[in-house]
Amino acid sequence: MTRKPLGRGLGALIEGAAFEEQTQTHQGNLLDVPVNRIIPSPFQPRRRFDPQRLGELVEAIRAQGVIEPLLVRVLQTGPDGARYELIAGERRLRAAREAGLETVPVVVHEFDDRTALEVSLVENLAREDLNAIEEARAFARLAREFALSHEQIAQRIGKSRPHVSNAIRLLDLPEAVLEMIENGALTAGQARPLLALQSAAAQISAAREIVTRGISARGAEEISRKRQPPGKALPSRPADVHLQALVENLQRSLKRKVRVVRGKGKSPGRVEIEFYNDDDLTGLAAILTNQSNGHARFSAA
Repeated sequence: MTRKPLGRGLGALIEGAAFEEQTQTHQGNLLDVPVNRIIPSPFQPRRRFDPQRLGELVEAIRAQGVIEPLLVRVLQTGPDGARYELIAGERRLRAAREAGLETVPVVVHEFDDRTALEVSLVENLAREDLNAIEEARAFARLAREFALSHEQIAQRIGKSRPHVSNAIRLLDLPEAVLEMIENGALTAGQARPLLALQSAAAQISAAREIVTRGISARGAEEISRKRQPPGKALPSRPADVHLQALVENLQRSLKRKVRVVRGKGKSPGRVEIEFYNDDDLTGLAAILTNQSNGHARFSAA
């Protein structure tokens, strides 16, 4: 079994979390722990495990053992020893149990609840193991239980703020549609246009049509547009997540408000950038033309 790196996001969270060594006699805090002393984490964002992939991992562990340690925190200690709560590595723990292992290697850290959820989320995202709804529910939990803004969540997990916001918005869809996404019948891109529909019944009906007819994400936008009630003003197309991310990047780079206006028909679109006085306009021009020291001068006169 090839060890897969956990990525910079998880490393940064672990390094930044306050923790203390649980067992000073074990160098590096790496322990071999009985599998029956590890319980699943209530912060595990993933709810579905692919049986085929899990079976492949079982065979790999039978042949080579658990190469990458699990991440745990101490749940309680007693006369018969410590018990641990799993933070990252549930597939490895399940596979180890099925493979008949009595112990598994673990690294012990003392995480608070928020960091435990963040680490579990980032670890799964790094491995691309979460579906869109599992990811959205984890983001929503960080926002709800730990009062994190979408921007703060994005910074801590290495995603853009529009990615976080658009993921959470999917949870406004009815449960029947969420199940289609979780089952892989519907993608997030196909489901997102359904948010514009006015009722759960309309959203479910449109989702079933998209799945049955194999309609693309762009086709889903058209279905959503056609099913709007008469007289309701609609944008020419739903908000483009990539465009939103581009605008945010421009605003961060230029440190000023940026607005993108799409053209209608064959008319060109435009980009509007705010400036506040002549000097500010000169500085903006220098940034845009890669000049320095204000070689280009502008005047409102």
